Amino acid sequence: MIITITLNPAMDRTLRIEHPLQPNKLNRAASTSVEPGGKGINVSRAVKALGGESVALGFSAGSNGRAMKDALTSVDIHHDFVDVPGNTRVNVQIIDLDGNHTEINEPGFKISDGDFLRFLERVEHYLDNNNIFVISGSVPPGFPLVNFIELIKTIKKAGCRLIVDEAGDLMREALKFEPDFVKPNIFELAELVGDEPTADPDQVVHSARKLLDMGAQAVCVSMGAEGALFASKNEPEVLYVNCNPKIYDEGAVGTGDAMVGAIANSLDKKLSFVDMAKFTVATGRACARLAGTEMATLKKVYEVYETLLVYTV
Repeated sequence: MIITITLNPAMDRTLRIEHPLQPNKLNRAASTSVEPGGKGINVSRAVKALGGESVALGFSAGSNGRAMKDALTSVDIHHDFVDVPGNTRVNVQIIDLDGNHTEINEPGFKISDGDFLRFLERVEHYLDNNNIFVISGSVPPGFPLVNFIELIKTIKKAGCRLIVDEAGDLMREALKFEPDFVKPNIFELAELVGDEPTADPDQVVHSARKLLDMGAQAVCVSMGAEGALFASKNEPEVLYVNCNPKIYDEGAVGTGDAMVGAIANSLDKKLSFVDMAKFTVATGRACARLAGTEMATLKKVYEVYETLLVYTV
């Protein structure tokens, strides 16, 4: 079973306007959509779209939190949230006629130490060493780093596999506990290892190997329209996968989360390293064709899968 953790969930509202965004003027939306969001929840949505099953864990607050849970229930995504005071945040994405994406994210609600202890108790119900945990996304305002570390320790101590999609200090701390898979983008990778950001596979491979030296057991570096690079301590070769022709982002938000969902699903299905790499890139690129945070179906993923090229670097 795949268990996703979203410490700072959201309702994601996507607005499409039929002209370039005009600051300081009235902009009328041609269409709007609302989806439950936060990176871990997006991973659960991706897993569902790919035909897998997951349980989404995290915190829920107020009327927005109830709407979030109802939306997940309506699409048959299992969830087990801890209810806390406050109100779940709303994130807004505006997509204009030129395909530009403007995002406005609320900070979210604070979590008390007591709420976090209740959450850890909830996590313990899922500490089966056959389960795969995914931790991704931002943390609530004022959330102590020591609590994040305690969560990682609890999961790894139980022998569960762990996928981490975080940035900065959160990822640095997670690497100390040897996560089974991490998924930075090229900018997050560069910041973590002190290199310059680049989409050149020959350069990315050196940075990815530094993450392996820092503790990661396997790495997927997402490179946008350029594909992704995969490295593992258990695999003799580093793989670079891209599309031919390239697919450029229509819906930039959620493509990385879709890739994490594909990694989790691949580990759960015990796919080979090559098949997992292709499946992951195909999922991300298929989602890039879709507006907002819509997740691609398995049919759409396989349409992209057939266009992929795999290289060793």
